[in-house]
Amino acid sequence: MSRTQTKAFLYFIALILFVIALRIVLMTSIPLLDTTEARYGELARVTATGNYWLMPHMSADQPFFAKPPLATWFAASSWLAFGHNEFALRLPSLLMVLLSSLALLYGAQSLKLTRQQWLFATFVMLTAPIGFISAGAVMTDATQLAVVTWAMVLLWRLQTSATPLKSDQYGLWIVLGIGAIAKGLATWVLIGLPVLLFWVCSSREVIYSHIKKIWFWPGILLFIGLVLAWYIPAEIYYPGFLKYFIVGEHFQRFLEPGWKGDMYGTAHRQAIGMIWLYWAASIAIWLPLFVYSMVKDKPLINTKLDAETKWLWACVLAPLLFFTLSRNIIWTYTLTALPAFALLTAKFWSTIGHRFKRVMQVLIAAWLILATFASLVWIPQQTETRSVRKLVQTAHSQHPSLPLYAYSSDQFSLSYYTSGQIQLIEDYAAVTNLLQQPDTLLIANAKLAPQLTANGQAVIIANNNYHVLLMTKHK
Repeated sequence: MSRTQTKAFLYFIALILFVIALRIVLMTSIPLLDTTEARYGELARVTATGNYWLMPHMSADQPFFAKPPLATWFAASSWLAFGHNEFALRLPSLLMVLLSSLALLYGAQSLKLTRQQWLFATFVMLTAPIGFISAGAVMTDATQLAVVTWAMVLLWRLQTSATPLKSDQYGLWIVLGIGAIAKGLATWVLIGLPVLLFWVCSSREVIYSHIKKIWFWPGILLFIGLVLAWYIPAEIYYPGFLKYFIVGEHFQRFLEPGWKGDMYGTAHRQAIGMIWLYWAASIAIWLPLFVYSMVKDKPLINTKLDAETKWLWACVLAPLLFFTLSRNIIWTYTLTALPAFALLTAKFWSTIGHRFKRVMQVLIAAWLILATFASLVWIPQQTETRSVRKLVQTAHSQHPSLPLYAYSSDQFSLSYYTSGQIQLIEDYAAVTNLLQQPDTLLIANAKLAPQLTANGQAVIIANNNYHVLLMTKHK
């Protein structure tokens, strides 16, 4: 490695470590955010404290059928091992994103990646908003990202090997088995669609060769064993799980706009094609390079592209095309397109003009400055309004002996930060009765505060803009 290459190598490592440090600051400083992150944080807490390791639970009487348990197992285990705090819950997501980066390194030779390009791709993954947020949020998406990325790399290694390694064949089918307990059929779809898209753009000989290398009976049997090892006991001990998870979460969720059968959240109705706007927001500063590379390569219609570039474009475009006609989507559905896009960006960097490169360097520098300010100052201040952590801490520190109630039904941070001891009130009549009880604490929507304090029955002792902590009058 030349002196210039060594300097560039160390420069990228320093940048990556800096971005990781910023992410760790946020992982330790901000509360679990309602609703998604606090929901999965509470799911991990209940699973760990109640020993619900077969099927994670939202409460003692509510098993969680919406997702397989892998991400919850990671979060719950980390919570038990490293302390009952937000950082421990978020740590597995950071590790999963870094594991995805290691998958790219494992495939570097078959992908014709230099070490500098691998580091560049890792930097792109961590600085794209979808990557930065996912690398340290209590969600299932980072776990799925790791599974899909390893599958993407192993599939390509098999494609490019004259004699495929048995370790790669076993590895692929093990990853597919793990995918079943990461996010189920959705994970297989996100792995299979790029393969199909690549085959559409390839010759018959390439397709037959790829299938022959993928088809490996010992690996297939191992895959079946991994899948059945969890799904059979899950259905036996929790009848109805398969119907809800397979039919509801994988078909009705996407085919029925505003699906009403969601047991754990709210179906998201979006405009057709919204996934592309989500993608633009997901990659942010790297969007100009995406547009540049699309114009330069003209994927799907350019028959002169080499096989490797076709494969990477298939991995980028397949999930985006798949969700184009779906209305029930969220922006994290773009995440599995990120690693392949990061590789394309790393490879395209040396081909762009000097002026364009300078513009991109300014954007990157601006992102680093903005991310530093946001991570140290702005985000910690703003996120307290999306959680009741401070209100619960105030209640426990200033009035530890008083009963605490909440007029709310969808704030998962209430359950997490009170260890499930919060008493929820479902109707306003019960709130009126509660105001008659002296020395009682109530967390309620801030919009109700004037109404609840109008007659002097309660006073506000803390607020976070969206919620208030009230105390009824003394005896």
